[in-house]
Amino acid sequence: MAHVEPPHSYLLDTSASVVHHGDYLNRDLHQPLCGLALASPTKLGEAAGEGTICPDCEAKVAEYHAAWWRERALALEVELAELRMEYRQLTGHGDEAREPSSQSAQPTDLPTAEDEPTSLLGHARVELHRLCRQCDGIVPYWRLKTTMQAFSDKLSPDERVLLAQEIGADGSLLRWCTTEIVNLGWQVTNSPVQEESEAMWDAWTHDAYQTPKKTKWRLGRPRSRDAS
Repeated sequence: MAHVEPPHSYLLDTSASVVHHGDYLNRDLHQPLCGLALASPTKLGEAAGEGTICPDCEAKVAEYHAAWWRERALALEVELAELRMEYRQLTGHGDEAREPSSQSAQPTDLPTAEDEPTSLLGHARVELHRLCRQCDGIVPYWRLKTTMQAFSDKLSPDERVLLAQEIGADGSLLRWCTTEIVNLGWQVTNSPVQEESEAMWDAWTHDAYQTPKKTKWRLGRPRSRDAS
């Protein structure tokens, strides 16, 4: 397997003979990563040459690497979900795999196009149902978070307060969505909400089933020294 690394691009500040990294974070390779305004930068491409690399740019390279690897991981996760779908179709299990999910994902109280929801939670359920149908049974947590964040951004401050009141004991919109997806027979991958719940359950069962310590009991009154 070929060794894969985040691509680099360099700029030369001819007035100071300093080499800068391109602005990877804003996808502008004609500007330096450190944000310095260069009068006449020269693009060097992937080779830095023999010049001194700007230390401020170097300090931001780690941030760029983290963002690059995260994007690559998310892209691979989407590709894996698509390959799973193709595999099910090729092996003849696609309809069987979707049938129970389709039945469980359409309960009687779920809003449809003809039945416009009247509550904010109902509108959130419509967005959630639309996302579930796109993911074929497996919903990546990052897609769930992005979708519901976009839904929340459309709400006014008063509507967000009202939505929180409708959610109630579930605590947060993402926690409610995770519970809703599981109840519909779907699965959320890489969910910190589920990991937190499992950790709490493990802690509870450990405390509940821990062997109690033996205590020593002495019956009767203690003997006095005079009784000897």
